[in-house]
Amino acid sequence: MNFKNELERQVFEIAHKVCGDGVTVEHNKVLAIERALMPEVASFAGPPKKEIDVITARINPNISILVSCKEFEGSKAEPAHVQEWCAVVQTMNRYSDGTKYLGLVVCPTGFTKGCEPWATSHNIGLIPPLKGKKLEFPPETVLKMFERVIGAISKRIPLAYVDLLSAPAFFDFVFRLVVGFEGHEEHRAGGVRYVRLGSGWQSSFSELFECLKGHLIADIRSAKGLTGLLCDGALAFYFNGETVSYGADDGLMGKTPTLPACKKNMTFDNCDFELLKKLAIGQRITSAADFGDHFEFGLEGEMNLGFYPELLYIVSTKNPIVEHQL
Repeated sequence: MNFKNELERQVFEIAHKVCGDGVTVEHNKVLAIERALMPEVASFAGPPKKEIDVITARINPNISILVSCKEFEGSKAEPAHVQEWCAVVQTMNRYSDGTKYLGLVVCPTGFTKGCEPWATSHNIGLIPPLKGKKLEFPPETVLKMFERVIGAISKRIPLAYVDLLSAPAFFDFVFRLVVGFEGHEEHRAGGVRYVRLGSGWQSSFSELFECLKGHLIADIRSAKGLTGLLCDGALAFYFNGETVSYGADDGLMGKTPTLPACKKNMTFDNCDFELLKKLAIGQRITSAADFGDHFEFGLEGEMNLGFYPELLYIVSTKNPIVEHQL
């Protein structure tokens, strides 16, 4: 298979790993898109014809993701690039045989600010996230973002997808999945991130997860500027915003306990510490994610438990979300 550039090849391979043979790449696919200020006039008839390069990831018989890879040397994607993809996705939806299409634009060098209005109003996901900061992401981080998004979509859509079809739901869905990488990059540049309790040895995210996965949460603790949990087997996890510590419990969390702020649900409603503990204790750890300014564990009861230095949150991941409030 031929690829236009290395970015396209890597994105295709990630999508293929997640979605299997439902992923295709097409070069110079012809759509007739009328150039105008508003993508609504896009159609298959009328000049000028537009040739596009597109990776299509078919998630299930009902939903496909159209991915545009933009690789520029030293410059960001402009609003015209996002506008083009808005038109492409809308055209495909208008003339589809029942399949619904969602759009992603991947550009490692980032996007100019004018891209966001187009993306939000026409429900296009942007990778990396557009936040107005000058932080640049290494190409490998952008690929991790894409893998996280395509993996999450493949799990989310079989459960529910109708809510993602209305703008800006899909844009927001993608944004929430990748925005935490910005904090992660800032922290990673600052020094040692993962530390093994007891020895103080430098560790890694993969070693942390291998140590804690499958263990039951025995307690949740909070001290000044520090939150964490205890697991069966006398294992502990601490988070202070800069350092993630884990391993054999050293008793630190029990010496100066504090009462943390606690939130619940996707809407981050206030809740008390006892309710959060009641929901999380006894749950088994099944996944983990480091977002830089906070850390999150996935629990077997279809909940996510998150740690900021002085705040804890718990959310249900069951769909539909509104029917599974905590």
